[in-house]
Amino acid sequence: MSTVEILNTTSTPAEQRLDQLLAALDGLAVGGALAVQTGPRWDDLLPGLQEKRWGQFDWRPLEEGPEVWLAELVRLEPNPRNNTIIGFFSRDHHRCDTLYAEAENAANEDDTVAMARIGRRFLVAMHHHFRMEEEGLFPAFENRTGMRQGPTMVMRSEHEQMRGLMRQMDQAAETGNAGLMLKTGGTLLFVMQQHNVKEEQMLYPMAEANLHPSDALLKEVQRL
Repeated sequence: MSTVEILNTTSTPAEQRLDQLLAALDGLAVGGALAVQTGPRWDDLLPGLQEKRWGQFDWRPLEEGPEVWLAELVRLEPNPRNNTIIGFFSRDHHRCDTLYAEAENAANEDDTVAMARIGRRFLVAMHHHFRMEEEGLFPAFENRTGMRQGPTMVMRSEHEQMRGLMRQMDQAAETGNAGLMLKTGGTLLFVMQQHNVKEEQMLYPMAEANLHPSDALLKEVQRL
């Protein structure tokens, strides 16, 4: 992965953590990233970051304990699209795709250590993406439109299909089975690509039209 620097906030006094994080973000070049080591929750960091630098960063879980909690902080190029449903969720699709490609490359090279590490980060990213949609975007869209048997129902069904394949990928990472990683991952990639097209070309534009302005919703789902 491109993230190489780790910013450890766990030993910083609570009242100084936000300033530490803001300084680190401002020091990144556009597109640059670093890993932030935190406690099990980052409620003392993310709301302040959203208030001060909304639209200028992405914040994504990398590892979720039990011993190490890491999130990735990425500096974004200034663009009004950053604060849209389409931009926010499409960027996360791209991030998941990139992690999968890195895990696949490691499996092809039979580097089972890297495959396991990156594969687990891919699975964390996918579960987080599903959670942002299922606990945030989908309910908001359904409540606003009354459409509960439409596109969100289809997307939830496909999430369950992908979760089944992801459990096999987790087994492959756990056992260092590169063959299983590649076989299961290839099937998952096909389903993901079809799924992402439906969301980016249909659901996200529909959600954008019905939930605009979306800043409050996106801040909420980012904290999930």
